[in-house]
Amino acid sequence: MYNGSRARFDKNGIRFGGNSHCGLVLVLLTLGGLGVSREVYSADSQRKAKTHQQQKRLKVNPITDNEDAWMANAETDVYQAGTFENVALGYSARYGWDFSVALLNTQLLGSNNNFVADTFFNVAKTFDINDAISIVVGSQNGLALLNTQPQLWYSFSFIDNRYDAMPWLSLHGGPYLANAAITGTARQVGFIAGAELTLIENAVTLQMDYISGHHALSGATINLLLNITAHTQIYWGVSIPEQNSGNEFAGIMGFNFSSKNL
Repeated sequence: MYNGSRARFDKNGIRFGGNSHCGLVLVLLTLGGLGVSREVYSADSQRKAKTHQQQKRLKVNPITDNEDAWMANAETDVYQAGTFENVALGYSARYGWDFSVALLNTQLLGSNNNFVADTFFNVAKTFDINDAISIVVGSQNGLALLNTQPQLWYSFSFIDNRYDAMPWLSLHGGPYLANAAITGTARQVGFIAGAELTLIENAVTLQMDYISGHHALSGATINLLLNITAHTQIYWGVSIPEQNSGNEFAGIMGFNFSSKNL
């Protein structure tokens, strides 16, 4: 749920508080995607179906530096086996606190309805070290409202260190802890990393994010964001799965809105 004196989205969707200007990084990152599998009866297809059921989209790159700002995000992820919608609503409060509620992995098209309607409450706190460095401590917790018996509790917590290397380049990274329900394997400790590169000030931004590991969240996203108005942004991108994660490539199309300038 993605700093300077203007509101900023995770361009991957809403991100939690922080202090970063757009930037670029060679540590590709981010969250693996979501997906689904068709009912095919060969052994190989059944194996793929199982891994597709594990795929999930989680937006972990935290958000805005504007206080008292409301933000909304809608994103469509298109996989070979299905199309999913993610929506989020967030509020960036004073004193570095950020909150959001997200409904993720809601399937629009496809034959497999696993991991539908994952509902998360997200909270993060930003600590400014100086004008260029800040630390964001955050946690995302939720459950799948549909098609999961018994109900599973999802938990993803992280520490995100941010560095505004240049006015047009921002880097971030740090450790995370994810429970077995959300990874689809076992409790995992890993790292997140990313960068934002401002190509045209207040107009075009390239964002890259990565989450390490070989599980349902692992992989990278690359998004190109275009400011339509001072408060509105659209973006296109791709989700790149990590090796042995069981995920697949996905196309990304999204929309961001903020009550203050992006």
